[in-house]
Amino acid sequence: MKEKIDNNSRSLKWEENGELAHKDLSELLERLKNVESDHTSSELSRLETKLNIKD
Repeated sequence: MKEKIDNNSRSLKWEENGELAHKDLSELLERLKNVESDHTSSELSRLETKLNIKD
């Protein structure tokens, strides 16, 4: 059985300092929150809040 490929898939952009680009990191956190358990999702939200404060 062939695995479905998401047409919205794309490569992640990495900054020169080795960190994931802010936009890609935010999108990744959002996607993870949608599939993780409630506890893990709330931890991801907390991490995302810290990321947004840092900016």
